[in-house]
Order: sequence, then structure tokens, then C-alpha cells
Amino acid sequence: MAWKFLARAAALSLSLLLIACGGDSGSTPLAGGSNNNGGDNGSGTPTTPGVTVGSIQLITSTPSIGSSGQDKAQITALVRDQNGILTPGLDVAFNASNNGSLTVTTQTTTDAGQASAELSTQGDARNRTISVTASTGGVSNSVNIAVTGTNMSLTGPSAISNGANASYEARLLDSSGQGIGNTAVSVSSQKNTVSSPTLTTDASGRVQFQLTASSGGSDTVVVSAYEGESRVSAQININVSADSFAFGTLADNEVEIDTPQALSVTWTQNGAPVVGQTVRFSTTRGTLSNSSVTTNAQGTAQVSISSSDVGIAEVTASADAAGGSQIQANTTIEFVSSAPHEVNIRASKTQVSTNDEASIITTVRDVNGNLVKNATVEFTLVDPTGGTLSPGTVNTDSQGRAISTYRSTSSISDKDGVQVTARITRQDSSTDEASISLTVAGRALTLILGTGNTIAAPNQTVYDMPWSVLVTDANGNASTNQPVQLSVLPLEFYKGTYSYNGDLWVTNVSQSCQTNHADPVNGTEIANPASAPTSVSTDASGSVEFDIRYPKGECSWVRVRLTATSNVEGFTSSNSREFILPCLSADLTNEDVRPPGGTESPYNPTACN
Repeated sequence: MAWKFLARAAALSLSLLLIACGGDSGSTPLAGGSNNNGGDNGSGTPTTPGVTVGSIQLITSTPSIGSSGQDKAQITALVRDQNGILTPGLDVAFNASNNGSLTVTTQTTTDAGQASAELSTQGDARNRTISVTASTGGVSNSVNIAVTGTNMSLTGPSAISNGANASYEARLLDSSGQGIGNTAVSVSSQKNTVSSPTLTTDASGRVQFQLTASSGGSDTVVVSAYEGESRVSAQININVSADSFAFGTLADNEVEIDTPQALSVTWTQNGAPVVGQTVRFSTTRGTLSNSSVTTNAQGTAQVSISSSDVGIAEVTASADAAGGSQIQANTTIEFVSSAPHEVNIRASKTQVSTNDEASIITTVRDVNGNLVKNATVEFTLVDPTGGTLSPGTVNTDSQGRAISTYRSTSSISDKDGVQVTARITRQDSSTDEASISLTVAGRALTLILGTGNTIAAPNQTVYDMPWSVLVTDANGNASTNQPVQLSVLPLEFYKGTYSYNGDLWVTNVSQSCQTNHADPVNGTEIANPASAPTSVSTDASGSVEFDIRYPKGECSWVRVRLTATSNVEGFTSSNSREFILPCLSADLTNEDVRPPGGTESPYNPTACN
């Protein structure tokens, strides 16, 4: 009947119940706690007495699955006894080789003698063969599933000239075409030199490298990943022309924006200039004076390049060599601005814990908003807590950034009590500066309050409502032996009466009144109806349990706020919960027994402000 009473009470908007429930030594366990019929959870021992396992047949829904981890193979084990009869009630142990991921979906054989599992390749994208084995009653059998789809690709020029550099990119992809990151890739060339023999793929599965041609003729560049049966590779056959086709050396690879820079390619064959041949030019940034130029008497083709915005430009020159092959050369130029005009400043965090650090990041731009490289940024620090800032002077990088590091001490500051300023000097000797304020505080804590669905009545006059508080640090770790201060204060009280509705006593509220804790100006002051421990300390798990005690006559008639507060290294954290003091359902279900405190609110005589 208790649940019947609870269901009816939930439909009454002004009634408040919290059911107290419990069990005894005769309580039954929750259903679903065990389903092995006395077996051994897949150890391979028959759970049906007197059954001798004769055979296990393994069936897979597919002979192969993709390497991306999205595909799954359904593995079914058919277990027969010595007479070939499909046998129920036997626990089957499944396992997978070669880093396969198994989920057992049916461990104990059904009436049809079937147990099942699901295989995937989650977390391992190698091509390989996975063997799934099922065993029970001393009998086992296996089935092989192929993992396929991982592949390697390689792109880049197939013809370059002797002495030139060429850029290549390899990608390692799984069966769904997604890049496989953080994987070692080997790079090799039969005759020429690669920039690195071993590289690691980025998040998109890519690696990039350069080949320096030092030997004419045919060559093969090979990239590969993994070993043994999992090895995947790709290759490009390259023709290295006996011709020399290369960009001239620049005095400086950094070029001021809006300033033309001359580029030249010299083409020779067996040491003699190649005259009157067309060289084609292209660039990833900026503008070229010509897209094609004819070589002069020295075998040189020259263009100029300029850009109005900063960044890296990759310039490619190509030509048709004898025999119809193509030769190619590449060079890179960085366009920069060297006219600082404005500095901006930000911090990786503006609230810094004690004995912590924050990055101070500045960005320098010219009058047109271009990022400025090699600008000198001077940092200054005003900090009464004694923190440090280092380095004090930094030159900006290609992204116009200069970064310094602020390190706090064990002392806390006022809000915005630490100031960092960054200053630059313009070409006209004027300056620009920007500042940011930091606050050094203690290490923040997180407090979580919680309660259950039961209350206790330790005697005839009071209730105990159980609560717990969990305290963790900024990293989510339990904060042990952490003092927590508690308070419980009334926010609202209610006037009215109880009436019996046939099942239980329910409240009929005639007036609600705020207390001075909810409204210090207009609220009514009343005595605190509940109490909590002044302070508690967390255990090894970062939690502590406590009770809120209150007279039974206060239940249903007062809304309170429970607050937990803790302080560490000067930083205060808190959490609050608001609720109406609950009654025990057993005290409201007997028509012949009045509710706790009687049928009227104890606050009926109290005047509301």
C-alpha cells in the first residue's frame, strides 16, 4: 500500500512526502544479478549435469570486416552433445586473437544450442587476420575473420632534375577513408636522399617529406606502415633527369610584403646551358610577373614575385625535358611585414592558481592588419604577490606572436591585482602597448550535494534527513581530509492546515511567507527549524555523509536552503540545495493519528511582513 499512497500523493501539488523504505534479512535480491545457472561465467565447464560436449561449430556473419572499427562480425557458436544434439544451458568462453575486440552477447547456450559474440576492430586499424575461438566442456573451435581496407597513398612529381628538391605527401587511411594518426611511416629511395627515413602521421594520417635528387636515371620512392601481414605501402617511380634544373639561392628567404623579389631557374645539360626553352612558373601565394619564361643564353629563366599579405609561398618551376619527360623544381619564400603598429595581448587564463603559470600571448600587426614577424615585444609586470614573468623581451614569430610566461607564488592577489603590459616600438619611434589583468587565487574546488529517498525517525519528536557532499579539485580528483562548512537556513514558511483525503494527510496552504534569509528587507524572521553539523571533513573518496535534524512538526511547512562551503588556498567554493522539509509517509497515512505537530501549521500565528 505504501507505493499506492505515494502515487496518489504525487498528484497533489501541495503535499510533500518522502517515503522511508528499507529491507530485512529476508529481502530478495534484484532480478538480473546472475544468469549462469550455477556455471562458471564462460570458463568452459558444462552447466547441465551429465552432458558431454561433442562438438562446437562456429559461424561468422561475414568473412571480413573493415579496419575502421565501424563494421562488426556476428559470431555464432552451435554446441552439440556427443549425439549431435544442440544443447542448451552450457557456458561458452569466447576469445579473439590479434587485438580483436569481442562483446559476448549470449554466453549461455539457448534452447537452440547457440551462444554468440560480436567482433570489431575498434582501436586498431591494421589489416590482419583475427581468429575467434569458442570453447566449452573441453571442446573448442575457431573461425578466422580478415580485417581489410587500410591503405597508403603517395603523391608527388614523377620526374625531377638532378640536384633539385621535390615535395611528397603520403596518407594512411582506414577502410572508411579516415586518416590514421600517430603511426610510424617509413620512407625510402633507391638512389636519392629523403629528408627523413621515419615520420609519424598527423591527425589526418598525413606525412610530408622532400626528395633531393643526387643521381640521374630511374628511382623508386616507397612509403610503408606496419609490419608483417599488416604492412601497407605505396610507391612512385621517378625519372631523375640528367639535366640540372634548380632555383638560384636567395640571399634571404624572408621578403617584405609589396616588394618584388627576383627568382631565377638555371637549366643545364651536361654542364651546358639549355637555351630557348620554356619554363613554367606557379605560386601558392602572391603574384608572379610571368607564368612562363624562355631561358636565355645562360640557360636562366627569371621572374619576379610579390605579395600584399604575409605567409609562406611555394613556388614551382617546371619544363619539358628531352624525351617528353617533365622536370620540376621548388622553392619557398616567406612574405613578412616588418612595420609594427599595434599590439594585442591575451592570457591562456586570467585566474591563476597559486604556484601555477599562465601564458601571456601577444599579437603584433602592421597598419593594414598584417601579422608582423621579428617585432620586439617588451613585457613588464606589476605584481604585489611576487610572481615572475619570463622572458621579458620576445621577438614575434611568423604568426606575429610573442609569448611570455607568468608564474605565480603561494600568495593570492586581489581581483585583477596582477597586471602584465606588452609594448612595441613603431618605425617612427612612437610606441603602442596593451595590458591584461590577472587574479591569483587558490585552487578551485567543486562541491556536489546529494540526498536519497529515505529519512529516519530516531525518536518520537525529530526526523534525520541524510545528505552527502562530494569534494573534488580542479582536475576532478577527490579532495581528501577537506574541511566543509555547513549551514541550513529557512527561506519560506507556510500557513495552512492538513486534511485527510482518504489515503493520507495532505497540506492545504493558505499563505506562504518569505523569511529574512530570502528577503533581508521585507522577509519575516523565524527561528531556524533545522540543524546541520557546523563542519565536516571528507574521507579518502572526497565525500562525507551527515544528517539534517528537524522537529517532526516542521515537516511540510518550511522551505530551507542547505549550503556547503569549503576553502583552499584562499579560494572559496560552495554549493546549495533548496527543499521543503519532508515528512515520513508512515506518519501521514493513518486517519486516526494526527500528522506530526497536529493538523495546523505551526506558523499560523506568525505574521508575514
